Amino acid sequence: MFKPEKMNRPAYRLYRWAWSSLDWLFPPKCGGCGVNGSRWCVECQRKVNLIQTPICQRCGLPLPFQNSSQVCQDCRAHPLRVEALRSWAVFAGPIRNALHRLKYKGDIAMGEILARPLISLLQEQSWNIDLITPVPLSIARRSERGYNQASLLSTPIAFALGFDHRPDVLAKIKHTRSQVGLSYEQRRINVAGSFSSSAKDVAGKNILVVDDVTTSGATLDACAGALTQAGAQAVYAITLARAI
Repeated sequence: MFKPEKMNRPAYRLYRWAWSSLDWLFPPKCGGCGVNGSRWCVECQRKVNLIQTPICQRCGLPLPFQNSSQVCQDCRAHPLRVEALRSWAVFAGPIRNALHRLKYKGDIAMGEILARPLISLLQEQSWNIDLITPVPLSIARRSERGYNQASLLSTPIAFALGFDHRPDVLAKIKHTRSQVGLSYEQRRINVAGSFSSSAKDVAGKNILVVDDVTTSGATLDACAGALTQAGAQAVYAITLARAI
């Protein structure tokens, strides 16, 4: 599933070697189930519920049946400002556990292993990308957590596919409450005006935004709004998981 034979850029090989070396020094536990011996075990991979086609060509939401327009009802009524959003798996089971470890338990080694399926997923898209950036955290949240989990996914993607990695082109200028438990409208209001970007960094460029999980797409839509307002030509988005 991870298609490692296609990930041959020297920077990426070095990046993976560094994490593999740490695995020798500090034997890992599977992020999905906690079993000793690997960061992601075969059994957890078997249990992943992949996002399957048909999907909405705009937001990537699975469709209940083949649709001639391939665009979901929500996107027809209220289209996101991203050109296209894709996610690898459903936010459940071992994927939920692994992202929880990455995001809240300080298990930053999960970033490299969880980026692998995103690299493969991106190779299947026909997007023309100029630069890649993670969804940023507010200063308060970054200080509290010590790292940005989205950046731990976007960094190996950039190394593997040769993208210009620019974690500085988006800034979160407003600290917002957690999106967990909010309705779509509450999520949209919560993140409205939360992000900013500069024309000197993004004008005329196609931007790929990376995050760990999406539910309504409100955060990615707000990021796309800030980027397009700054002059970006197009914004694409990818996440490891999608809450359905």
